[in-house]
Amino acid sequence: MSAARLALPLVALLAWSGARAQYRDGLPPVMTPPPHYAAPDPAGVLAGFADTYRRQGAPRVIVFWNRALSDATASAYELRSDSRSDTHGAEDLTLYADGRTITRDSTTESSSRMGLHRTDDGKRGGLSERADWRAEEGFNKAMLANGVRLVDRAMAIRATAAGPGGGGGDAVAAESAALAGKADLLVEILQTPDASAPSGYAFRVDVKDVRSGALLANFVTRGDPPQGPRRFVAGGNGYERERPRAPSIGTVGAQVGQEMLTALATHWR
Repeated sequence: MSAARLALPLVALLAWSGARAQYRDGLPPVMTPPPHYAAPDPAGVLAGFADTYRRQGAPRVIVFWNRALSDATASAYELRSDSRSDTHGAEDLTLYADGRTITRDSTTESSSRMGLHRTDDGKRGGLSERADWRAEEGFNKAMLANGVRLVDRAMAIRATAAGPGGGGGDAVAAESAALAGKADLLVEILQTPDASAPSGYAFRVDVKDVRSGALLANFVTRGDPPQGPRRFVAGGNGYERERPRAPSIGTVGAQVGQEMLTALATHWR
């Protein structure tokens, strides 16, 4: 009898013995493995955001860019003294018969004033002004490109303060009335230093329902957009992966916006 014919009965016997050992009486039943969880694809969620947003009634969105919503219900003021000093210089060139004489003159004017200034606990430090403008521009473009109804914070407050029930001249009360009357969702985006982030700052994003106060989304991001696989380039030790390119500050702002839309659409699904 050939070796192949001897091997077949041996394999069958081993398989039967393994099955008997695995399913013999008295053992607990084999548990069914849990279903595999597939995380939603961010690109797919973002692609369907506009439809999801419309199904939610296209809520109006007001953005507090690097500004927190304070829990104060009325404005607070502090007494400040401001001083200013200006120096003015003049140079006069006078010609005489025996030569030239240059006369220089300078005067200093000083002024000081004292008055009440409203304390603003919501405004925070962060990116330089120019970089901050670029980041906010990128964020707003991401919102508008996906059909979001953006409400300007300053315009909402001014329009509300000018109307009936506009807060009685108090800035915080006018802000609260503007939120309640002209927005459905509040988005807070705060910045904090982060050396590992492309812009040097990380962003905390909160999305809140104005009427219920419910938190719809909350996350922290560096605003670092995915760049895909990098090419091989010639280096000092042969070919190596090229270094990732630092994104522009506008691209960082757009990435923060896209992540916010994805988080919001995921909540609504």
